Amino acid sequence: MDPASDIAMLSRMRTIRAAEERGDSRVQRALAGATVFITGGTGFLGKQLIEKLFRSCRDIKKIYLLSRDKKGKSMEERLKKTLEDPVFEEARKLNPYFEKRLVPVAGDVAELRLGLSDEDWNMLTEEVNYIYHIAATVRFDEPLKVAILTNARGTREVITLAKETKNLKTFVHVSTAYSNCYNEETFEKFYPTPVSAQTIIDLCETFDEDRLEAITPHILGGWPNTYSFSKAIAEEAVRTYATDIPTCVVRPGSVVPTACEPAPGWLDISNVSGPSGFVLGTATGVIHTSLVNPDAKHDIVPVDYVTNLTIAATWDTVQRYENGHRDIKIYTVSNIRNFVSWRVYRDVLETEGRKLVSPKAIWYCGTVEAYNEYTYFLLSLFLHFIPAFFVDIVLKLRGSKFRLLKIYKRVYKLNTIVSFFLLRPFRLHDDNTLDLFNRLSDTDRTIFNFDVADIDFNVYVKYWWLGLRKYIIKDGLKGTDEAVRKQKWLKVLNYVLVVLYAFVVCKLLVFTGSIVWAGLRCLF
Repeated sequence: MDPASDIAMLSRMRTIRAAEERGDSRVQRALAGATVFITGGTGFLGKQLIEKLFRSCRDIKKIYLLSRDKKGKSMEERLKKTLEDPVFEEARKLNPYFEKRLVPVAGDVAELRLGLSDEDWNMLTEEVNYIYHIAATVRFDEPLKVAILTNARGTREVITLAKETKNLKTFVHVSTAYSNCYNEETFEKFYPTPVSAQTIIDLCETFDEDRLEAITPHILGGWPNTYSFSKAIAEEAVRTYATDIPTCVVRPGSVVPTACEPAPGWLDISNVSGPSGFVLGTATGVIHTSLVNPDAKHDIVPVDYVTNLTIAATWDTVQRYENGHRDIKIYTVSNIRNFVSWRVYRDVLETEGRKLVSPKAIWYCGTVEAYNEYTYFLLSLFLHFIPAFFVDIVLKLRGSKFRLLKIYKRVYKLNTIVSFFLLRPFRLHDDNTLDLFNRLSDTDRTIFNFDVADIDFNVYVKYWWLGLRKYIIKDGLKGTDEAVRKQKWLKVLNYVLVVLYAFVVCKLLVFTGSIVWAGLRCLF
């Protein structure tokens, strides 16, 4: 089944289209004729935001996209490649010439003044009405210097641009719901940071990377990684510098594939570094163990819901500022009202997911959950590293450059890094978000739906897996029946090999123990 052809989803999309055409959307009217500037537009969330703006707010005048040359490709080549993504197919049908209104501007969020030329800087301050700051490095193990200069100083530089923009209506800063993850319960407010944004930026500009690396653990304090810490500092920059411009902050939980728009299950390769990577690895028979608390609440939110809130919050900020409200409002995208644990995802994959297995699955699909790092290390050793070592020997003898051990090292590192979020329960309150949704008109609630409480996660997980097959594995969603049959005999083979493997390991342990015992007897 192609998730995009599901009858219920087709009906929902028709309802959205009808609402878009009615012309009574207050959010659409707020963005009509506007010029927009977006940082991070080639990323997962950025692409979906651009698509939604051009598809649902078709009267937008122009979108400027901060871009740079990367990996030998010019910014024009990168934009052309970005626009080839399937996410834009629906927008292209409804708005065939939207690409002409998407203009790349040379710059880099990690540079002072965003790396913009004086000419481009002045042009943006003259033309832009709305600024969406999405760009960030999302690596959890990024060196502190890179994380701060990109995420925190970059935010400060965007705010500087926003303050000089003559006709600015809203500046939207996209943060993360885990910016203050040292608290297991987080409300929609700013939290104190151990140092000011300017102080930590000055420190990172002054100190070399080696000195910063040595003191990073002391600087992080209760934050588990440089990503969440740098995003907290970025929020502090917003709180400090953006007091005199119309501003809001959007805090999404873990962002995952679309639930509906423009097609259910859409994602790109960059999203595989998060929860989608674990689903993909498990459902292709690559990952056999993971470090996770299956009963902990996980705030997993579809990217289209994040985008819809981001656009709706834009309208709300304009209204609030016009009515004299100068405080910076924070909106969190959370499933606090629709509790979902990892056990739900696992159970759906174990039942419905087994009926949708890809023919490209390399082994029996299943995983053993570890509840602490010591158990996870042992399970990884026996279920990943040791088998991968022998598989790689065979691959090397056959002349293949593929190395399974290298993949498992990455999986182990990633799972260990994100275990802080997978083992702990979090309560991410979304009162402002719920209040905004309730204040929207019926039309806007249809076009820009971000009520996570209406998601049936039992159904969504199937779309998630089918989206991985369609957009990442790219198996054409074909050969499912054959793959299901293949899984049946792989299950038998897996159990046989596990028993033999356990037998050999036990024998080796007994043999090693007897040698050690004999050696000890000789010594004493």
